[in-house]
This record gives sequence, structure tokens and C-alpha cells, in this order.
Amino acid sequence: MLCLHGYSEMSDDVYRALARASSGFVESPAGCGKTEAIIRTVGDHCSGRQLVLTHTNAGVDALRERFIQHSVPTAKYHVGTIAGWAWGWVRKYPDNADYAGSTDIADWNDVYAAMSVLLQKDFVKLGVVNSYTGIIVDEYQDCTVAMHQLIVQLKSLLPCRILGDDLQGIFGFRADPLIDWSVVTREFANNLGVLQTPHRWLKGNNNEALGRWLLTARGKIRQKEEPNYEDSPIDRRTVSYADLGSRLIRLLHEKQGRTCVIGPKARPLPAGIETTLVKNNCRVLEPNELSALRSLILPLSGQSPTEKCKAACDFLFRSYGGLAGNDKAFIKKILYGEKQRPRHADKCLLCEKHTKGTTPEALLDLIKYIERMDGTSCKLSESVRALKCIAERHQETGTDLKALYADEIGKRKHHTRSSFYRCTGSTLLVKGLEFDHVIILRDADWQRKWGNHKDLYVALTRGCKTTTLVELAM
Repeated sequence: MLCLHGYSEMSDDVYRALARASSGFVESPAGCGKTEAIIRTVGDHCSGRQLVLTHTNAGVDALRERFIQHSVPTAKYHVGTIAGWAWGWVRKYPDNADYAGSTDIADWNDVYAAMSVLLQKDFVKLGVVNSYTGIIVDEYQDCTVAMHQLIVQLKSLLPCRILGDDLQGIFGFRADPLIDWSVVTREFANNLGVLQTPHRWLKGNNNEALGRWLLTARGKIRQKEEPNYEDSPIDRRTVSYADLGSRLIRLLHEKQGRTCVIGPKARPLPAGIETTLVKNNCRVLEPNELSALRSLILPLSGQSPTEKCKAACDFLFRSYGGLAGNDKAFIKKILYGEKQRPRHADKCLLCEKHTKGTTPEALLDLIKYIERMDGTSCKLSESVRALKCIAERHQETGTDLKALYADEIGKRKHHTRSSFYRCTGSTLLVKGLEFDHVIILRDADWQRKWGNHKDLYVALTRGCKTTTLVELAM
């Protein structure tokens, strides 16, 4: 059995180092008590008020909940997302920040640069140094170059310490890349220690073997090599595509507890598999900003009729499974405003009512029509629910669609995806979450189509009790 007392003493050394350093970094592998480290550092070893920044509202909620559980006075911390903290300043002082974007829907590519401009203003510097005595940044591997530049500016004003794990840095995109971890360690220089107790697999799960194996596997994964699964706690299986749907459903029903099917990083599961999962009470995880809905609202708010129609078709056909080809053709003609002479009464009513192409009203009626059809299933239930609210409020009040979208997203600010009993999502969406069981579904040529070794590490570390790796046969 693991001797927790010795590891507790080692962790305390890291907490003290975090509190005392003017600059430095802590390596924090998945499931090894990073949130605990922040809570204990602030609660037991820091003086004054710390600005604690992370990347997601779910992360903010987790930190706040733990601060409350540990009875840490609210005067000792302020928790927020990097994005939210920066946006709060920029939205309040857009002219001072040289920010020309919308103040309803943030243009994130410009917000961080605008906040960097604000941090050159004396009144903002004074506001920061008079509000906090230090800064702690969580999940630093998820910082983009623009975020990193912003944090470096804060570091010149106050003690700034960071926690992160290079193996979990999976959020970067071509136009908005993550900061290279070697740049991070050079900038923060002082190595304050490593968290290495696998709490996620110990706490009530009695699964030390999986936690220890994952810590050991980090070396291979960091070298972009596949871990050795032989004699490991990972259940590895090969399944043909023809059997995949039935095998996944069987696996889901065998697992007792919250279970997630993890698919590719940058694309949904095959439509048929995703629909099968949804029909078996599996929720499709969506990002809190509801990116599919955002891709509809922006064209709907003022682009050409063709762009509106394309966006609406993309949204509806992505949101619903089970639509036949003739149903899609009918919906597309409605959205283009084309004349047609259907036989069914409900289709005739839609044609008579909607002759002006893609409008919020037409979308609302088409959703109602689709939901009355036999054999269809809603895959993006949160986006569809939000669109219904937006379209109905637009009909009632005439309020701008982008403003209504921003309001809906604001309501979701502290929405959690971790409570779904059965769900499916990408590594991007499950990162930061934990489940009783995970089923990782990937192609045989996974490094080309599924994700990279960092995505693999994130997926492998989500399950507290079991991890099943399902690979499609060639």
C-alpha cells in the first residue's frame, strides 16, 4: 500500500515553495492533486489576497467549491478564468484598451492584446497591485502565446507562480498556438517541485495500480511513444466497424457508474455511431460556448441569404441524426425559400408560412417539425435548446440575435458537463473532467486521424475505476 504520510510531507514542501516564490512553476500530472495544491497554498501559506486564474468556468467552480470546503476566507482569494478576468477589464474600458471588437460577443483574438494595452496604463496597474498580493495560474499548459504574454506582464507587477503539465497541452490551434513549454519553464525559471500522489485513483476508488501505471507511462508518452499495455490495468480491445455499435452499447451497460466514450479530438464520431449512442441515452458533450450554435448565429445576424442557409443546414443536419435524404432536401428548400409542392399537410403548412428563406422563425418551426418525425434523435441537445430560447425571445422582443446568444452563453457560465451519467466527447471536451469509466475509441492509424500522444494521455487519465481502449480493426 502507498504510504500517504511521506507523500503528504513532500506535498507540503511544494505548497510552501509555491507560497514563498516570487516566480516559479510546479509540474502537475493529471489526477495528482493540483487543485488541492492551490487550496492548501493559498489557505495555509499565503498572506493577502491571491488572484487565482484558470481556463474554464468548470475549473473556477471546482476551485471555489474546494476553497469553501477548506473554510478558506474569501478575503484570501479571487478566482476567475484568464479570459473572463481580461474581458471584464477590456469590456469596461474598450477605448483605453484600443479594442474595436464587439462588446456583446468577445473577439478573443483581440481581447488579450487589448488587456496587454490596459496593463500599460497606470490606473490599471494600481488596480491590480492594490487588489492582490500575488497571482497563481492553473493549467498553464493551456495558455496561448497571447495569454502567456499577458501573464508575463502581470508577473512584472506581482509574485506569479504557475502549475501545469506539458502532456496535457492539447488546446492549441494553428491560428492561436499554445505557448511552448520550454518557453514557460525559462520564463518562470524556478522549479518548485512535482506533484506525484495519484489522488484521483486513490480516493475511494482503491485503484492505485492504474494511477501508478499512468505516472510511469508519462516517460514513454513524452517521447511520443505508445505505452506498453501488456500486463497493464488498461483493457485493450480490437473491434470491427460492423460490430462497433453493439459492442459499445454492451460496454456502456456493463459499466456501473458515470461513463464517457472518448472519440477523436477534432471531429465528431461517425454519424451512425454517435446516433446509436444518443438513442441509448448517451449525451453528446458540447463546449460551453456552443460553437455549433455560434457558427449559426453569426451568419444569421447579417450575412447573405446563401450564407444563412448554409449555416442553418449545417446546424440542423449536425444536430439531428436519422434524417433521410428527402427530408434534408425539403428542409434545405425551405431555408433557401424555394417553391415546392409536398403532399403532406404539415410540409404544406411550412411551405406556405416560410417563403423568405432562412429566418429564426423558420428555424424554430423546422426544429418542431423534425422533432415530430419518427426515427430522429437530437445529438446537440444543448445547442438546440439554446436556439429555441433565442428564437422565441427574438420573436417576442426583436432583440439582436448576437446579444441573445451572449446572454444564453452567460447563463451557461457555470454549467458542468461532469454530471452526465453516460456521455461522449472529444479529448478537448473531457479534459479537466473525471469519470468512473472511460472507453477510448480510436482508429488504427490514430496519430493521423484521432489525435496525438498528448490527447492519448488526457484520455487515459479520465477514468477513476476503469479505462478501456477500443481500436477499430483495419
